[in-house]
Amino acid sequence: MSQYILSDWRNDNPENPFIVMGQIDYGRYLERIIDVFRDGRTDAIVCEGNFYEPVPMPEVETINEADEFTACYTSASVFEGVWQEATDTRRLSPTSINNLMQTLHNPDHPTQGA
Repeated sequence: MSQYILSDWRNDNPENPFIVMGQIDYGRYLERIIDVFRDGRTDAIVCEGNFYEPVPMPEVETINEADEFTACYTSASVFEGVWQEATDTRRLSPTSINNLMQTLHNPDHPTQGA
């Protein structure tokens, strides 16, 4: 069964994503990843093939030890909704971005949790 990680990456480079979402398998290997950039652009990537070097994802607690990241587990429905928007339009709406940030920084937000 897959797990879904949502993280915010605090960095000043506009070429780097500031939100990263990942679907990981039972061995903690990435299956799909969504990068969200400050201007709303997205990259939605299926992690397979010759261009993908599999590396297990750390636990959320380990990710959160780094000052530049905040991460949490989220639900399949949240991930799939973002994946759909990202693959359909290659962008996320400001509302979608705001909802993701609320999920990350508000434990009582309705989309929080696995």
